[in-house]
Amino acid sequence: MDQAAGLRRLFRARTGRAIAFVSGREACGRTRLLVQTAAALAKAGESVLVIDENGGDDNVHHAFGLRPGHDLLDAGRRGTPVEAQIQKAGAGLGVLSAARLAMHRGPLDGESAKRIDQALEALQQAHSYILIDCADGSPRPLSPLALAAPSMAVVVAAQSTAITRAYALIKHLVRESGRETFQLVITRARSDQESQAIFSNMQQTAREHLGVRLDYLAAARQPATDHIAGSLEIRLPEGATGFRSLGRADGRRRAGL
Repeated sequence: MDQAAGLRRLFRARTGRAIAFVSGREACGRTRLLVQTAAALAKAGESVLVIDENGGDDNVHHAFGLRPGHDLLDAGRRGTPVEAQIQKAGAGLGVLSAARLAMHRGPLDGESAKRIDQALEALQQAHSYILIDCADGSPRPLSPLALAAPSMAVVVAAQSTAITRAYALIKHLVRESGRETFQLVITRARSDQESQAIFSNMQQTAREHLGVRLDYLAAARQPATDHIAGSLEIRLPEGATGFRSLGRADGRRRAGL
């Protein structure tokens, strides 16, 4: 396992994969799934950073027995070195808070946005994977960090209400960020056939009515205890592209574009 992981690190693209995990409702097992996935990737020898936008008791920090300290917002406002803000959650696994950045009201000034852009670029160069557990976008919009992520995974539970809300979220994000491709993660399905049926229906609807592409990333059966580390390695494109400019993403969000 260690030798294989070393070879993967040697031959992978220099820029790590970065993906934001969002959901139309909280009761879909998103945070738990992300935590297990991050731990599995780190165990396989990958360098993993989880950016935690949530400030509640059931967030990523709490799952790893950590308490949020400095925030990614500090890297923008004060120029605090972002590496010093990362808390170690295990070998090859770090956690960085962005809860205050997600809750920030008012536009980021140009210098702050530039510093955070530079910090994200450095983080993507230093890690194999960056997984962002995004704050719930309802009733407020998703954070500029979520909108700036190169890839976005929509986590949807296998329930009619959850499916409806997930589609509404995708529709909103198409308008808000201009994103044309989404990864889909189905949780709490009773079988692979159910997961595939949900994906196929959402994929067809999104293509016909929104003109966007949905890709199948993974499924976690009922209950949502399976990690998706293998699917990320196989199906998520190598990180050839980086984060969008945070200032641009913040401007689009506030303009309602």
